[in-house]
Amino acid sequence: MTARATILAFIASLLITTPALAQVKGGPEDFARKRVETVKKATKISGQQEKELIALFIETINKRDEIFASRRENGENQEQSRTRIQKVRDEEMTKIKKILSPEQAKAYTDYLEKMRQETGQRQVDQKK
Repeated sequence: MTARATILAFIASLLITTPALAQVKGGPEDFARKRVETVKKATKISGQQEKELIALFIETINKRDEIFASRRENGENQEQSRTRIQKVRDEEMTKIKKILSPEQAKAYTDYLEKMRQETGQRQVDQKK
């Protein structure tokens, strides 16, 4: 798995399986604000960047929800919807990198990789 694919897989896990994010009450804006906190853990961002990221995360959440609704309504199989969601995630990461400076983007992707590794280690530890 390439580094890019690994990072994207981790972001996917944040959207779907991270307990802290899954427990967010409210709508897409609350969820987006929680995701911005993840970016803030990795790097300092300006108020303008925060606004842009919130808007981007809301857009991504809405696109993802549309894909899930389409799957239910049109009987798409899991692989079809997974492919569409991966495309949305790829687009999101591209946009994140445009919002953040190169240094911030590197810090963020490094943070995601670190979290992915820690999550993987916790999963290994739980299986023992």
